[in-house]
Amino acid sequence: MSGASFEELIKNSCEFYKYSGVALIHKIPTPWSVSYDKKYHRVIRAHPEEKSSVDFEGIWHGRSVAFEAKSTRERKRFDLKNIKQHQIDYLQQHQEQGGLSFFLIEFAKIGEVYLVWFDQVNEWWEGMKEGGRKSIPYTWIEINCDVVVPGRTYLDFIRVLEKEKGNGAVS
Repeated sequence: MSGASFEELIKNSCEFYKYSGVALIHKIPTPWSVSYDKKYHRVIRAHPEEKSSVDFEGIWHGRSVAFEAKSTRERKRFDLKNIKQHQIDYLQQHQEQGGLSFFLIEFAKIGEVYLVWFDQVNEWWEGMKEGGRKSIPYTWIEINCDVVVPGRTYLDFIRVLEKEKGNGAVS
């Protein structure tokens, strides 16, 4: 599955959660600036206006939820270059305000998706900034993170939140 279809699966899961009353989570659109040639009636160029916050935000059992969806074609690692500093900053601030911050990471060639908590990614991120690894090994993610499996939806990531955080209980 590609990054775009991965996001579609997440959006479909969010729709299911919304209509079943489980959670209210939505995709955050990225604002774009488009230059248009009126004479030839065509787009000349398009680019993001500003850095977005993260891919998805919402609420689950009274807790704010924010996460970034990342897909990789690598089999043995997740490259940290796929994450931008503004995403780390936003998720950290969100968590400091009591929100649940995480990444959904898809290993496309393996067909697995993992929920990786912000603190876990941030540890690797900080290590990278200090000259350490520039990627998170797949084996580390496999051992230390929860795989997202089909349940109520094809990507039932809320099941991981229920398991790890209880039904919205503050941890």
